[in-house]
Amino acid sequence: MRRAPFGLVRVPWHPFARVLLALLPLVVPAWPTDASGDIDVRRAGASWARIEDGGNVRIEGRLAGSIEENGTVRVAGRLEGEVDEDGTIRQHGRIVGHVEKDGTIRAAGTLLGRIEKDGTIRRQGALWGSASPCCPRLQDVRRVAALLFFFDRGYFGP
Repeated sequence: MRRAPFGLVRVPWHPFARVLLALLPLVVPAWPTDASGDIDVRRAGASWARIEDGGNVRIEGRLAGSIEENGTVRVAGRLEGEVDEDGTIRQHGRIVGHVEKDGTIRAAGTLLGRIEKDGTIRRQGALWGSASPCCPRLQDVRRVAALLFFFDRGYFGP
């Protein structure tokens, strides 16, 4: 019998239980977890894209391009444009839109949609999809806006 905080309690200690308890600290860190910087984007409720921490963009599981830390966007290895630090969206040097600090997205000066702080993505007021985890920082909003513009032309289109 072992002494417990509230008196004597019978605690069975089988050798197998001791081995499991000893191995537990080695097993727990091996469980898979999501990388902290990855952003998963869902469209119409289904998984659509992932922006990985390193900047790679996967659309439906396939590598489609990258969004670099400085905002440069490459699609299939080709330089397509950038999202500046102030939120200006440029395609081949030409200004095509803007994402504001609050997540509002404009194209040609017209309000197009919004990326909310909880990751909800709206297009013309209607729910379009969601990004998770997202978007407390402007950098995250810029990455999602780059994904929408350069990897899904339908979001910015008619």
